[in-house]
Amino acid sequence: MAVSVKILDGPIETINKAVPLEIRRELARIVIDAYKWSDILIKNTAVFQSLRGRKRLLPEIKNVAVEFVAMQAVKNNRLPFQYRMASTSNHSHFYLELFDGNTLIHFNQVAQRNNCARKAFCRDRLIKPLSSYMDFDSGSIECDNKQYFQVNHGYQSVAPLFVTLGIPEKSGKLGPKIYLLDEYSASTGKYPKSKIETVKDFSYEDFQRYAEGEEGNELFKS
Repeated sequence: MAVSVKILDGPIETINKAVPLEIRRELARIVIDAYKWSDILIKNTAVFQSLRGRKRLLPEIKNVAVEFVAMQAVKNNRLPFQYRMASTSNHSHFYLELFDGNTLIHFNQVAQRNNCARKAFCRDRLIKPLSSYMDFDSGSIECDNKQYFQVNHGYQSVAPLFVTLGIPEKSGKLGPKIYLLDEYSASTGKYPKSKIETVKDFSYEDFQRYAEGEEGNELFKS
């Protein structure tokens, strides 16, 4: 006998609920601002002036810039999340997590806008079937409500060519997803621009200190 199950919310609706439009706009601005900070740091640091140095270090500088801008967005109440720095099991790599009671977000650099981050245990263990993101009719099916999302942007690009928020799948591709720069442009009629020159809470010197590893500074404490 067939059992009828009513799906109240599918994965795209789940993204909309967990990360509403205004928050998605802020995530897009975070990446835009991070690329701008990266550009300023590269232009003001001698080691980046060579092509080899820039290509080798650019991805790490972009990671650091995204961390920095996202943490300040949380501190200034522009994002309704908490943040923490997590690490791989052997502590060889540290990365930022945004989270609340039901949501966990990672930022990653990828080659194409539909890609997930490269395989790593710290991320792969969080990937779940799409059904776990769905809201089923009460009493029919119970699903884990802890939801994992990735915000992915371009690897080795000096300009933010794309920013994608999506649900990662084991195939290495994002399943349901929203292209944040396209959405921003469609909803506001303009492309997001960096506003770092208007930010009074921190400066280039703050970012430079963070990039040099001064996490102990009061500015960076959660």
